[in-house]
Amino acid sequence: MIIGQGLAGSLLAWSLLQAGASVCIVSEQTDCASRVAAGLINPVTGQRFVLAALTPAMLVWCKSFYQDIETKLHIQVFHEQGMLRLYNSEKERLNGEKRLIQDNYQPFLSATDIPEHIATEHSGIKQHQTAWLDTNLLLDRLTEYFNEHPSARFIQDQHFSPNDIIQTGDGVQWHSFTAKQIVFCEGYKLKDNPLFSWLPLQPAHGEIVTCKTSNPLASDIINKSKWLLPTDSHHCKIGATYEPSIQEPTLQASSKRDLLSFAQQLFKTEQNFNCMEHQAGVRPATKDKQPFIGFHPLYPNLLVFNGFGSRGSLMIPWYAHALSNTLVLNAPIPEEANISRFKSLCV
Repeated sequence: MIIGQGLAGSLLAWSLLQAGASVCIVSEQTDCASRVAAGLINPVTGQRFVLAALTPAMLVWCKSFYQDIETKLHIQVFHEQGMLRLYNSEKERLNGEKRLIQDNYQPFLSATDIPEHIATEHSGIKQHQTAWLDTNLLLDRLTEYFNEHPSARFIQDQHFSPNDIIQTGDGVQWHSFTAKQIVFCEGYKLKDNPLFSWLPLQPAHGEIVTCKTSNPLASDIINKSKWLLPTDSHHCKIGATYEPSIQEPTLQASSKRDLLSFAQQLFKTEQNFNCMEHQAGVRPATKDKQPFIGFHPLYPNLLVFNGFGSRGSLMIPWYAHALSNTLVLNAPIPEEANISRFKSLCV
């Protein structure tokens, strides 16, 4: 039984079904950060241009994973798209130039000339193997898939209370449903789940806008702390704000103004961004930047699959496959993500 049908819950359910398991997905369909996220996949991140150790393998896996879904569901959701990374400072420029001469960064970064129409003070760099995931189309089609699959049961618009769980001799029961295990994939709402609220979640509120432009846009994503993602020649998404102090999705006029101002300042001439949609969500980030995956230390039939933050489109396919192997084949949970690292915090 999977609680939550954002990207984490959906891709875990997909992985389990491909492995021959039966699943029941319970979804409230409210405040889902995956429905707001632009789905950016960016292997080299931060002011120091960090390439995490597992990222190259995750990139190969997630591309194959999404393409398998595309083939089986007859959709296109994985869009490879180059990225122009503009430096915010001289320090960032020096960091970027250092990475250019490191062998392991060669597939992901290259020097580039800045297009004439782009406004920049410190130049920039070209990032490769970047992409974006159409999360809304993916989740919509997976909803249909779960409703049609003979080994899936999809319960929509239903609140799940941990207080309603009954432990049985060989599993768990919730109302009239029984399962071997329950996996909580609740995003930032994990903070309100008494079974796993002891985990050090670090929710981070963010807002994005979707715009239509009067002038045509080049195809590259533009990244300068915030980002502009062209989805076609006259439409784009602009994001994202980062406000850890806000605990629930909240639309703020000031954030909308800041995002539109950021986008306009990327260009030397007026772009005329017409805002079509303004969205807010809360990222389920973690303090140590690693996801929360594993068995409750006191209730081994209850698990968590959460904490992917802003890198969910890249990381979730990798870890969904890993947890599926744990549940079906008794494979170990990857050490870096296993919540056993926080066992001492459980009370």
